[in-house]
Amino acid sequence: MLKIGEFSKITGISIYMLRNYDKIGLLIPKYIAGDSGYRYYGEEQIPVANHIKVLKELGFSLREIGEIQIDDSNKKENPTAETVKFLSNKIYEKEEEIKRIQVQIRQMKDALEEVSKQEQCALSVTIKKIPARNVIYLRDYIHTFEEEGRLWAEIEKIIQEKNFRLTDSTYSFAITHKADFMSSCFDVEVQLEVEKLYRDEERVHFKKIMECEAATLAFQGVYSKIGEINSYMYQWVKKNGYQISGKAFTRYYLSPGNEPNPENYVTEVCFPIKKIS
Repeated sequence: MLKIGEFSKITGISIYMLRNYDKIGLLIPKYIAGDSGYRYYGEEQIPVANHIKVLKELGFSLREIGEIQIDDSNKKENPTAETVKFLSNKIYEKEEEIKRIQVQIRQMKDALEEVSKQEQCALSVTIKKIPARNVIYLRDYIHTFEEEGRLWAEIEKIIQEKNFRLTDSTYSFAITHKADFMSSCFDVEVQLEVEKLYRDEERVHFKKIMECEAATLAFQGVYSKIGEINSYMYQWVKKNGYQISGKAFTRYYLSPGNEPNPENYVTEVCFPIKKIS
């Protein structure tokens, strides 16, 4: 038998790692001296240790190596078939990782080009889940986006008059269903979250909006930036292998209702998306 130090030199596995392998049951010493606690390994465990080392170099985790059950005492009826399965799965994982890295490299190159051009939107788009919500909404035509404030004033007045209960969320949403810049006519819907769905009124209605995955870009400042950001987002979605799966909408964090200075407004433009298969 071999002392742990000698076994470490032969296998190239540090004493620290051998103790860790013993602790997790991956490579247990053949004998531990009761009086001194010295660990001893059998020569027949050298191939096992080498197998562990090779699998680690191939990128397998210790948990995965344990599942392969390379120790003779834990081998299944057909260990070769088991190893083939794990290797095939690991190859697939690595190929998928390469694809992700290639996408990241392309996105970094795009971001580098945008930063070089001093694009304000560079490195700002994130993909997130927008939770499902119950909303009260008012939809109407306006002639300028600044006129959206009239819709907010109207919906808030109705909420107070009818005593509709809002959620604790202070965020509001808006959707532009149609924009005709030639005639300055915009079909806009404003939304606030409510605790439950009430009966529709003449000017306001209620609906449940399902959860969606969205490409989002949050920015601080005046609303005149939204047009440029919408154009940027549309191009970002196309370049990154997604397609738009619903109406784009805007989420207001700091807005005229809770922030007097337009330079401090915080707004998030959201594009519902799905991956192109």
